[in-house]
Amino acid sequence: MDIYSNSLKDYQNPYQNLYGMLSHSAFRFPEKPAIIDDQEEVPYREFKHRVDLLSQLLAGKYNLKEKDRIAIVMVNSSRILEAFYASMKLGIADVMVNTKFKAEQITTLLVDTDVKLILADGMWLDKLKPAAELLHVDIVTADHFLDDAEAYPETVPVDGREDAAVIMHTSGTTGMPKGIMVSQSNIMEASFGYQEIQGLSSADLTVLSVPIFHILGLSCVSTLFIYIGGTIVLSAFYDVDDVIAKIRKYRPTHFHSVPTIHLQLIDSENPQKDFSSIRVAIIGGAPISREDIDRVEAQMPNATIHLAYGMTETAGSGTLSLTHKGPLHAVPNVYMRCVDSAHQDVPVGEIGELVFCGPCIARNRWKLDPLPDDHEYSGDVGYMDADGNVYILDRIKDVVNRGGEKIFPIQVETVLLTYPGVERAAVYAVSNKEYGEVPYAAIIPCKGARLTEADILKYLKGKIATYETPVHVDFMEEFPVTHNGKIRKAELRKAAEERIKS
Repeated sequence: MDIYSNSLKDYQNPYQNLYGMLSHSAFRFPEKPAIIDDQEEVPYREFKHRVDLLSQLLAGKYNLKEKDRIAIVMVNSSRILEAFYASMKLGIADVMVNTKFKAEQITTLLVDTDVKLILADGMWLDKLKPAAELLHVDIVTADHFLDDAEAYPETVPVDGREDAAVIMHTSGTTGMPKGIMVSQSNIMEASFGYQEIQGLSSADLTVLSVPIFHILGLSCVSTLFIYIGGTIVLSAFYDVDDVIAKIRKYRPTHFHSVPTIHLQLIDSENPQKDFSSIRVAIIGGAPISREDIDRVEAQMPNATIHLAYGMTETAGSGTLSLTHKGPLHAVPNVYMRCVDSAHQDVPVGEIGELVFCGPCIARNRWKLDPLPDDHEYSGDVGYMDADGNVYILDRIKDVVNRGGEKIFPIQVETVLLTYPGVERAAVYAVSNKEYGEVPYAAIIPCKGARLTEADILKYLKGKIATYETPVHVDFMEEFPVTHNGKIRKAELRKAAEERIKS
């Protein structure tokens, strides 16, 4: 390593793989509910038994072996986690597929990763048949996971710590998404660091409101809770009233979600709302304003609120507030750097690119060269203070360079979102002959709101610098987004520049 390595923590753990974590929890808490989904409550003993049987089916009937790849196309349920842990026992990599993808997208993805089998919910069969036919592979639906499994020999866990656990595809705002090969060890390290900072134990219960096919749902919540022996409450599909009902019924002590869902919960007029049981609330996956954090706090009065910042490439781990609503800070098994364009560390307080380092970094990429070391360049601009706290300013590619003045869109967006009637805002660069680039803004108004460009610009006056003020404001019904919900600012820029030319 280097001088930063002394910030890493060596977790001396006995686990061969993620399956070992499940086995340990099943040994300690055999009758305790591991998973509660829309259909059933599954104790740890039964959950592990199903995982073992499914591993027998995968190895015995389908001849799958370590380092093979299978596709998982499923909504949140006990079954998707059974499929995941059965794969981990055998050292198989799961290609996690967003169920919102169209048939053509799924086919491209599965053919590219050359999967040997598809595990899926029956509702997705029509979308999966083209890929299965091209690859000449079987589709096994969740209802048939355990059919004839007992006819095949018991399986032995492999030492799969360095095997790819999942291949997760990044948003792909340009071109084909990258397949990030997150190892079992990466996910284990994420669990160790998150558990320590959040102070979680087997007594904790969480309600999961995001899909397990994303890194937040899988690594930051599901595998973490299986590791600690906690209980996970799942919903097949997200619905704000359903989440409110589950929180009221099961009284979770933990809730980790993206800002959009947090805000939908607190803005809901559902009279059944009661978030008083939550003692640990995590907000991550996207920026959130300080005002909105305060609004979450007001409705979760007993919760310590942690902000989270990580990437698929870091198994979702990375940085987390150490204190209630505090600044971001590297978790115990991660260290952070802030570097210039020559990859040299910048002085404390100076702006540069944030870099994640340590054992949670996924070093392999599907069909691409692996990372040369455990340094993951985030693509985010920010700075660090003398205490190691991390402050994010914006995406490097989103920074607007107006005649040499750097404009960070996220700072302008934060102000725009405080204007009454603004639901979403995006600030982006548009080419300009005089300045090179100038900022434009796009706004989605709240339902029934009547907004004008003049009112918006008047509101911004005095709140941001003149050079930061958008040259033009568009009002839209929706933004072009990736499958992860990230705004495709390149498309907004292209559309604006085409309008200017015409």
